[in-house]
Amino acid sequence: MQTGKITALYVRFSFDDGIDTESGSIEHQKALLKNYAESNGFTNLSYYADDGYTGTNFNRPNFQRMMNDIKNGLVGTVIVKDMSRLGRNYLMVGQYVEIDFPKYDVRFIAISDNVDSAKGMNDLLPINNLMNEWYSRDISKKIRSMVRQKGNSGQHITSKLPYGYYNTHENKQDWQVDEEAAEVVREIFELYVHHAMGTKQIALQLQAEKRIGVEYHKKIRKGIAVTAEDIYLWNSGTIAAILKRQEYVGDTVNFHTQIASYKNKTVIYNESDKIKIFPDTHPAIISRELFQMAQDRCEKTIRHPSRPHKYLFGDYLYCMDCHARMHGRRCGTKSENALYCYECTTYRKSKGCYFHGVPEKYLETEVLQAIQRVIYKANANPDEFYKAIQKRVEKRSDDCKAVVLAELEKSQLRITEIDKYIQGLFEAKVRGEIDGSLFASLKRTYDEEKEQLNALVAELIGKLHEKNESVNKVKLFMQAIEKYDAVTELTPQVLADFIEHIEVGKCQNTSKKLPFSKRDNAVSVFFWGIGIF
Repeated sequence: MQTGKITALYVRFSFDDGIDTESGSIEHQKALLKNYAESNGFTNLSYYADDGYTGTNFNRPNFQRMMNDIKNGLVGTVIVKDMSRLGRNYLMVGQYVEIDFPKYDVRFIAISDNVDSAKGMNDLLPINNLMNEWYSRDISKKIRSMVRQKGNSGQHITSKLPYGYYNTHENKQDWQVDEEAAEVVREIFELYVHHAMGTKQIALQLQAEKRIGVEYHKKIRKGIAVTAEDIYLWNSGTIAAILKRQEYVGDTVNFHTQIASYKNKTVIYNESDKIKIFPDTHPAIISRELFQMAQDRCEKTIRHPSRPHKYLFGDYLYCMDCHARMHGRRCGTKSENALYCYECTTYRKSKGCYFHGVPEKYLETEVLQAIQRVIYKANANPDEFYKAIQKRVEKRSDDCKAVVLAELEKSQLRITEIDKYIQGLFEAKVRGEIDGSLFASLKRTYDEEKEQLNALVAELIGKLHEKNESVNKVKLFMQAIEKYDAVTELTPQVLADFIEHIEVGKCQNTSKKLPFSKRDNAVSVFFWGIGIF
């Protein structure tokens, strides 16, 4: 019946369809379509199956694969069990059946609905499609009503458990603590609250500790083999999301989000008055006190809560002279003439340093150009760029490591000498060469020096560990290079991917008549792991 072209047997199943599981299953549909195709002389059969995808959304992987094959002229016939398997949006179904399929000379057959484009389209077909959509809308209403009832009764309604919990197929309402992941959750809250670390710093810390990322941990727990190179990758967004989840104190939080409609799957975040919270419904991972302290700190990090402007560089800027943080402010009283800028905290508090006021627009230009230069060099000659990065990293690492090791060796030798001197003092006291008061005075002096040296040794060993962490920072930078072909505007995500910090110095133009908006401060952009490039 066909000459070489594919006969596409398309099957789809979703629990949202409300059909009988056995008769509507993927395997049942495949058997039905195969029997029909072979009985009617169709050859070169190929299955396209979407299992678990709703009919109101046509962005299904195998449906799109089939459409690509159709557009490439590979498919001669499409066969489905019925029209609802193709979709439940009557406008989109009509688009495919009446326009797209004829455009590419593709015959369409829906077995149960007696539809065959080769015999002419049924005049009632649009009505059938509309009925399918109404059915989908009705099913959606029933499911929403059921979810609303469960949520209001305090049952868990989320399909994705927070990192740190697991359940079983037998009882999905019984959340149990995944101790391996829970340990990471506790560490995140401790680092954020008690060590004042930011989300980016925590992400780097977890990577240095080789903590498996959230999604990969879930896959491994399900027994799925994982061989990805970025298995230990964490980002600030993941850390921030974990810090906001009230479920970690043992509470059920329902209706945090909702879907716009059965056609539009856009996720909408609800206001607090629509969220239902049921306390102590499952084991807690952290205390309520620790969680509240984390929320308090989150609120304090909002630098200008009364102003709508978001300062893009708020987490990155430091003074080039005193190395203090630089914070945003608005110059000008009228909003239409407002100029957003940053200034040195030390200068602003009248504690010294210089006025390093820098316009935000100027910073955007300088930082964007720095990132664009790096990407251009990486794309122009990848091999040379990688070699230059390696050379720079090795030199920085070797120089810093040599200084730290020398200081460490010197401190450890001095500690050994002090131990010998204390031993000598003890022996002299036993022999009666010195009295008890002199022994106590000298020993106290040596003990104080040794205590300071031990603290210094611990600090130096920590610095050596930081040098090892620099390798992870370089990986972050290289991942950013691979992620972006080009950057045309600065966004918080772009900054987080590329920038470790930025230093701002004095204005290079020393003219006293220079308008503030024209200031051209010295700017040094430090990329992850490699510094200024």
